[in-house]
Amino acid sequence: MRKSALAMALFGATAAVVTGCGTANSTTSNTSGGNGNSAVQSGSAKSAPVSIQLWESHSSGVVANTEQSLVNQFNASHSHVKVSLNVTHASTKALSAVAAGNPPVLAEISHYIGKYINANALLSLQPLASSSSQEVFWPGVTKNTTWGGKVYRYPADVKVEELFYNKALFKKAGITSTPTTWTQLETDLQKLKALGGGVIPMGFKDSSAHILSAFISNGGTLFSNSAHTKAQFDNTAGKTTFQYFHNLYQNQLMVFDHGSTMRADFGAQKMAIVDGTSAGYQKILAATGGKFQMGAFAFPAGISGHSGGLVQGLGFVIFNGVSKADQQAAWTFIHWFNQPKQQAYWAMHSGFAPTTQAGANAIPSSWLAANQGEAVSIQILKSQYTVARPNTDTYSEVQSALDAAFFNAVTGKQSVQTALAQLDKQANQYLTGRSAL
Repeated sequence: MRKSALAMALFGATAAVVTGCGTANSTTSNTSGGNGNSAVQSGSAKSAPVSIQLWESHSSGVVANTEQSLVNQFNASHSHVKVSLNVTHASTKALSAVAAGNPPVLAEISHYIGKYINANALLSLQPLASSSSQEVFWPGVTKNTTWGGKVYRYPADVKVEELFYNKALFKKAGITSTPTTWTQLETDLQKLKALGGGVIPMGFKDSSAHILSAFISNGGTLFSNSAHTKAQFDNTAGKTTFQYFHNLYQNQLMVFDHGSTMRADFGAQKMAIVDGTSAGYQKILAATGGKFQMGAFAFPAGISGHSGGLVQGLGFVIFNGVSKADQQAAWTFIHWFNQPKQQAYWAMHSGFAPTTQAGANAIPSSWLAANQGEAVSIQILKSQYTVARPNTDTYSEVQSALDAAFFNAVTGKQSVQTALAQLDKQANQYLTGRSAL
């Protein structure tokens, strides 16, 4: 399948240093503004570096440490731009900063950028595109960068859903290969349950991203019309997906729980399979404590005959209301971050998938062979059935309704038929503008 491409331009060092700044984020000389950004001294004979702060949305730990390491590498190799990190909840806090008239220059935010667009807060990155420099992102990643046909977000990380398993428990249960269909998975779960000793066959998060991946594998689609104003879950795909997980739950082949609890149970070898994402790979690996080997596999194929996946992840955005020097400095970092060498380092140390095939190619094959979680993430991203998570506020509401309906149907609080019928009604109200917010 042909990959979609985004053309990206790398501004030269002379373009990254512009004098005459004077925004809330840019001051003269090296004096930092309220958001930790600075610009060069106007009219100086020798320009100082343009200093900007990146509002980084990952929590502290291995991911934030990996990004700090990349920032250090960038600063060591760029004399005209200096980047510092501010680890914070940028997706929400940056909008408050915009309202206060003191936006950051560069931030990582979630898919849901509608409020930012309505506030005219984001710089359209479309004019920065140039055929002289191309980065070919995975198809699902590309579609998550746009709003209204214009590019506003560039990938900061990529995550997809997958399943991690305890190889020792699989061997003990007589399971010699990972399941490739949902039917095979159910059979394997029964074998794992038969081990006894309190082993939980599988832990699953009732999260829309994971539910939708299973739904896609059964032939479901995110929208049921080209205008994206209608969804349909009350169909064969929805009934098959909801009923399948209902049966697993009722037969004690799976449990619902939070990620931290499931990781603890998995690490204690009480849980054989844990549902996660490439973003959680390092956390789940750490939970094993080296006590056992962990494997990974993609969501199995459903009645459609294929698997399914949903691309998620944070994206870099550049803000209006700051100087051009700051904006161009931010762009220099974004472009550098998405180059193959940096993407390989990012993937190998953070657990997130690389944003491009070129980044995946830069990861040593020997390393991928020893790190199945990363290899499976790349496999999933290559699939034509791995699609972008919708980024509108209305679909966010659809996903919340889906979470509730799925939980109620699986745990027996509602029948599958009732949950699906109510879900369709509610989802289509949201998509036609009748919001619950």
